[in-house]
Amino acid sequence: MPYFSLQLGFAPSFNRGGAIRIEGDVTGVATFEAGPTGLFPGLAFALPVDSERMATLFDCCLGMLTGWDKHWSQTGLGGIGIDGRFDSTAATPRTFMLWSPRCKGLPLAMIRAALDCFPVERCSGVAEAGLENMRSYFDLQPAVTVYAETPIRLRLAPHVGIDDANAVATRVRALPDDVDVIVDVSGVENVGQALTQVLPMQLLLARRPAVRWIAYSSDAAALGASGVDPVTIKTLERARISNSGHPLVLGGVVVSCPELISLARSRSQAALATGLMQEYCLTSEQAARGSLELIDFMQTHQIQSN
Repeated sequence: MPYFSLQLGFAPSFNRGGAIRIEGDVTGVATFEAGPTGLFPGLAFALPVDSERMATLFDCCLGMLTGWDKHWSQTGLGGIGIDGRFDSTAATPRTFMLWSPRCKGLPLAMIRAALDCFPVERCSGVAEAGLENMRSYFDLQPAVTVYAETPIRLRLAPHVGIDDANAVATRVRALPDDVDVIVDVSGVENVGQALTQVLPMQLLLARRPAVRWIAYSSDAAALGASGVDPVTIKTLERARISNSGHPLVLGGVVVSCPELISLARSRSQAALATGLMQEYCLTSEQAARGSLELIDFMQTHQIQSN
């Protein structure tokens, strides 16, 4: 098969963007990258791509470009925009633009083939969460993924819902009876709904040895209300940070001003409170509380990176 490269830049409406690059011939390398944004560091995650996936992707790219329809690039509100470039020794270089609600048929086949180069069971950390969100825009993220780890980890998708309950229950019933299991709900947007409408809680609570759980601390109470023993829950702290990578204070004020962030890093509380009042029209009481929150955030938040 001839050498080719595919570059896709993703601009989602409500999540951090990123880019995919896949290049090679018979086999190749796939890289998922996101540049530094606010306080988010840049990330780069790479995997080898086997010959079957490379051949499928090559055919899907040529098929889409051969059957190109200009309506695929018409944009709208929401969704996710995709800027792409395909280079190959077997074809003229092509740039293109897509928009997710119109990514059906040939465009969706190409995007599926590209994302298939990042098998869910081989992704982890920041890349795992980023790719989950990316797949969700195209309805390509499986409702549940079972990782062949020790213990076995069962992770729910961000937008899992009641329509996925049967698929999730099937995966739970297929788990061996005598092995340790971790249920990871840290990627789920609505954990309360997942516990009541999606997960087969009676089956999970009856397992021996007991199931362990991974969740954000803000969701621990919901797990407890569903009958989960608190000692089986590993809690994570949810970063008070916006999708643009900036800290949140006072329940929603996004602090993106570099000068204020610098004052928070240096613990200059009085100057920071004054700056918050001027920048966001806060009262002195709100600014004082906000300055403490921001200083605490900058001192304790550990930025993730792969």
